[in-house]
Amino acid sequence: MRVGFIGAGHVGSAFGRYLHLKGITVSGFYDRHRSKTRLAAEASGAEAFENAARVAAASDMILITTRDDQIEEACLGLARSRGIEKRHLVGHMSGAGSSTILQAAKDAGAAVFSLHPLQAFADPDKAVEQLPETFFSLEGDDPRLEEVKKLMARLGNPLFLITAEQKPLYHLAACIMSNYLVTLMDLGLEALGLVGIGADSGFKAMYPLIAGTLENIRSQGTASALTGPLARADISTIATHLSALEKAAGGGSLETLYRILGRRTLRLAAAARPELKQRLEKLADLLAGKPEARSTKNSNKRKT
Repeated sequence: MRVGFIGAGHVGSAFGRYLHLKGITVSGFYDRHRSKTRLAAEASGAEAFENAARVAAASDMILITTRDDQIEEACLGLARSRGIEKRHLVGHMSGAGSSTILQAAKDAGAAVFSLHPLQAFADPDKAVEQLPETFFSLEGDDPRLEEVKKLMARLGNPLFLITAEQKPLYHLAACIMSNYLVTLMDLGLEALGLVGIGADSGFKAMYPLIAGTLENIRSQGTASALTGPLARADISTIATHLSALEKAAGGGSLETLYRILGRRTLRLAAAARPELKQRLEKLADLLAGKPEARSTKNSNKRKT
């Protein structure tokens, strides 16, 4: 199996290096930026080609690893130049798009697919280190994709099989767990900033708590890993949080998101502690901003 890459960005260059380290033949790279092409090819023991058609001619599998918004155009251009043949497996590595954006390659007789690594590629060197433990998703319905499955089995990476219809929700989940996790950290740092604790020292201080929480989720699941005032149905503490937010942020985005996330977290608390149902319902009213919930909050004080 000879694998060629069209696009030498972080994902393509890191995956090419990974294939090379695993003994898979990387035929070559092509990117509009010659310096990127050369660096990616050198790191993968491959050739730096002058155009996409030459990559295709030297490859059995073609991976289009351009920016997401350039994948369809790159595939169409390669098909128009008659670089794609029936013998080819043509895929991309975008999490958002399905194999349907490779219709031009399918029309040329190739087997098309999307292969997505569940990993961030902000740092290509770190990404290569983490790839042996990375899960991938494979989407596509051509029987010839058994060759892709064999390749992933040789690499030793776990593989999810999904359909084109499932791809948007799959990608949504990845965005929530990766991108929105960054947003949550930023919100926490914003709250620390309101009391004069800087982002660098604040994150360093909170990191053991963050890492411990992730490990608890990994070992126990989300409901059992939940701790804190919502898990205890501590109405007084949540009321104090909301009061502090109103004073500090004036009802801004931090308060809004605190309320939304709090109501969603109550589902986890209810699953873990059904005996707290009535108190959790009162908390839901408080987080929803119902006036009657404010009037009863002082009667529900408890020690934290």
